[in-house]
Amino acid sequence: MRNLFLALVLANLGFAAWAAWYAEPQTSSGIVANSRVPGITLVSELEEAALETIEALSEAAPEPAPPPLPVLETVDTQRCISVGPFEELAQASAAQAALREAGFTPSQRVVDGDVWVGYWVYLPGIPTRDEANEILGQLRANDISDSYIVPGGEESQTISLGVFSEISRAGSIREQVRALGYDPTVADRSRSATLYWVDVIAGSDSEIDLDALQAPGRINRLEQRFCETIG
Repeated sequence: MRNLFLALVLANLGFAAWAAWYAEPQTSSGIVANSRVPGITLVSELEEAALETIEALSEAAPEPAPPPLPVLETVDTQRCISVGPFEELAQASAAQAALREAGFTPSQRVVDGDVWVGYWVYLPGIPTRDEANEILGQLRANDISDSYIVPGGEESQTISLGVFSEISRAGSIREQVRALGYDPTVADRSRSATLYWVDVIAGSDSEIDLDALQAPGRINRLEQRFCETIG
């Protein structure tokens, strides 16, 4: 009996020593503390910290400069211009010389075409030759001496009253004939001829003075148009 009591005492002393030296301490709630578990951070605290960081970066970073405006380049468009027509080679040569003095580099070409002669005043649609002769006599009696019957009329006759380089002169003859009871027609008159044109390469803002290309002592109906081909 005594031996049993001593064995129990030794067992209690051994448990007490183990509990004091080897067992981990417990918290009051019975849960073992673990130092490796991170602490808890509230979402509101994260949002506030993020806003402070964004504000600090915005104040420190300079505002980006606006992109530079594109620079528009002005392009001088070249064009080929034909000036004419000239009926005589001497007129075309004189026009070339005037264009060279103006800073152009002209070139000459020859074409077949129609040249304007003037304003033609005439009486068309006369039914018969006899009526045409009667009207012609009346016209000449009133000092319209340039009138004549145009040859080749088959179905009707035509009386020419003259070709004039000035529209005012053509209008005056027309009014004289109207006073006699007739209604003449005024139209442009042209004829086939060999014509000379002068081509120049000019910028889009260049101007050609057609009056400076007129031959002395006469007036040609000059015009300028785009060339059919450049070169």
